[in-house]
Amino acid sequence: MSLPEVEKLLEKASGKPRVDLLNELAALVVKSDRNRGEKISSEALELAETSGYRRGRATALFGLGDAARTCGEYHAALEYYATALNAFQELGDSIQRGRCFRRLGDVHFFVNNFNLSLKYYLKALRIFEKEAERNGSPYIRINLGHLMATIGNVLKESGDLENSLDYYSWCHAIYVREHFMAGIPGILYNKGNILHSQGRMEESLSVYKQVLEKAEASGDSYLASMVQSSLGSVYMAKNEFNQAEEHFRRSMSISEKLGRKRGILSAAVKLIELGRLQGSLEEALEQSERAEQLARQLDDRKSYSSIMKEKALIYRSREEYEKALEASLIFQKLREELLSEKRVRELDILRVRYETEAKERKIEQLGRERTIQRRMIAGAMVGLAFAGISLVLAYRNVRFRTRVNRELTDAYSRVEKLSQSDALTGLANRRAMMKSLAAEKSRSSRTGSGFGLIMADIDDFKQVNDRYGHACGDEILLEVSKRLEKALRKQDITSRWGGEEFLLLLPDTSLHSAVEVAEKTRILIEDTPFRWNNVSIRLTMTFGVSEGGRISVDDTIQQADAALYQGKRDGKNRVDFQ
Repeated sequence: MSLPEVEKLLEKASGKPRVDLLNELAALVVKSDRNRGEKISSEALELAETSGYRRGRATALFGLGDAARTCGEYHAALEYYATALNAFQELGDSIQRGRCFRRLGDVHFFVNNFNLSLKYYLKALRIFEKEAERNGSPYIRINLGHLMATIGNVLKESGDLENSLDYYSWCHAIYVREHFMAGIPGILYNKGNILHSQGRMEESLSVYKQVLEKAEASGDSYLASMVQSSLGSVYMAKNEFNQAEEHFRRSMSISEKLGRKRGILSAAVKLIELGRLQGSLEEALEQSERAEQLARQLDDRKSYSSIMKEKALIYRSREEYEKALEASLIFQKLREELLSEKRVRELDILRVRYETEAKERKIEQLGRERTIQRRMIAGAMVGLAFAGISLVLAYRNVRFRTRVNRELTDAYSRVEKLSQSDALTGLANRRAMMKSLAAEKSRSSRTGSGFGLIMADIDDFKQVNDRYGHACGDEILLEVSKRLEKALRKQDITSRWGGEEFLLLLPDTSLHSAVEVAEKTRILIEDTPFRWNNVSIRLTMTFGVSEGGRISVDDTIQQADAALYQGKRDGKNRVDFQ
């Protein structure tokens, strides 16, 4: 129904019908008027809870999630969507569960948690694929298109342009097939972004202008704000600064009217870069301070990284080299976090898992089709003709299975490799370390030489998380991992044992030598402060050392662990051994 139709029906509605109409109205207005959408969803939630209308309550929670997401209140949005997901789970509504998974993916995408984003998108995709197999309604198929586009967005942000284009193309094909014309401009915009990323400026400019015309004609202000910003980026790359500024200002104006903080931030970041290029350094710095606060508020690490990069360049132009260095270090750390090879591998393996599962389903489907084909052929043909067709079908199936199995084998080998790495630090995980310890114990039994084992734990790590946040804690765990590896030899193995605890294996090393390594590493940690934003954080670690070879692996670990906790009891920041 249209907005006027819903508003007219609401005048006389009460009870459950009123809840349904309120939820429908909230969905219609939330993009253009976030405050009104939130108010309507809140009314629907209150009425649904009063009347015990469970479905109405779940839908109202989803609407409140949309309102929070639209204005950049991402933590609140996650809570609303997660609560709605549980409510729809209890109702047994798989389609609405799929929508909740998609929105959870959207929120994580906005805050640059691309691996979590992709996990949720793939959960939603599997749900809608199953539903499409059952009824195949246009609504279900269009939602499949939406998810193809969102997955394309994640892959684009991770640098995988080729695969992102594939997903955009699949989405475009679905929209065309289902005559979903409203979705076409968004897909064209995504393709324009790919062309822009590839440096094909004139082509991207042409696409953006087409999209802007369609967005303005349909009244899609949300899309129009994004296209205006992208057009500004193209003109800035062409050194046409006046036109660039005009588009950035238009983008910011539209976003301000919509209450879209993310759009405001995006335009602000671009204006900072433009100000630097034009030599308006003071103005650019003032803009950067406002943008920095907004980036922190939205937990947008990608934008924050861009701001730090621009500040470093601005300070360098002003010959304020100390400030330039500080900003540059923050930028580099954020860039490594966002674009690390490890994160790209995590995204890749998620996508590969999904695609291999899809191929396995194709194999099963092909098997069912062959059974049907055989029955049909058996009733229609006899003798040699039947044998010839069966051979052709069998040959095609063998070729298909061979190709798919080869891809599955490659994918699973990559999964196995990643399964032995710690997701945050990239170090060997507990499973991989236990395999290495077993191999080292076997070697030690043959040669008679022992090995050193060091259990290391960051002192008072909880206080760091409580004071500076978990993002800081994760950054410190990454830096500690690098320092531990730097202190060891190439043949030594560093693993993340759990939380802030690490286990170090030193093959062919005596207890005395292992203690010396632990002491050198302890000093390295203590003497070099950790940096987080503009804060210097001093940390220490406690080490427990044991020697393996003559006793079991479990006993060796227990001895190192006991030595570690003796060191903790004796005051921390020390090396103990057993």
